[in-house]
Amino acid sequence: MRPFLTLLLSSFFITSPVYAEPLDNYQILNHLDNYGNLYLRNKPYTELPSDLVVKGNLNIEKTSIKRLPKGLEVKGSLDASNSLLNKVYAGTSIQGYANLLGTQIKNWPKGVKVGGYLNLTDTPLQKLPNRLRVKGDLSVIRTPLTNLPEGIIIDGDLYLGGSAIKEFPDTMTVKGNIYLGGNIISKWPTNLTLGGAVAR
Repeated sequence: MRPFLTLLLSSFFITSPVYAEPLDNYQILNHLDNYGNLYLRNKPYTELPSDLVVKGNLNIEKTSIKRLPKGLEVKGSLDASNSLLNKVYAGTSIQGYANLLGTQIKNWPKGVKVGGYLNLTDTPLQKLPNRLRVKGDLSVIRTPLTNLPEGIIIDGDLYLGGSAIKEFPDTMTVKGNIYLGGNIISKWPTNLTLGGAVAR
């Protein structure tokens, strides 16, 4: 009787597996709120449709989505933290901030528009484009990034702690503060515009 009871209980607690799948334009309607926010946190989707326009915020936190679609326009902010995201295409437009903490981004391409802070903390980031303009704070905390790009402009604060950055480019603008977080900088810019202070 006991083996049968054990088998019965085991069958009772077995749940159907959740399969990852692309998100189509019809399924999107199930995840939109009245403000145009698209909330996909922890959902089993692997892709977003091309030329997607999100009228509010886009949340793909903790998903298996590896690429943002070409032609993506987010009129709010993007939260992709702790997702498998590793590719963002040039031409992507995000009017608010971009939170990419814990993603798999290695290269941030030229031609991506972000209207707020850019958080790349805890990513395998290796390269940022020359003359990058960040319209808020920039965080590269705990990344293997070794260099900031020449001519970088940061409208907010710069956070470096735990990164591999030891030298700064010749020309650099930070309108807020620079938080070194224990990093020792051996080469400072010859042309530095700094609006705040340096915190070691």
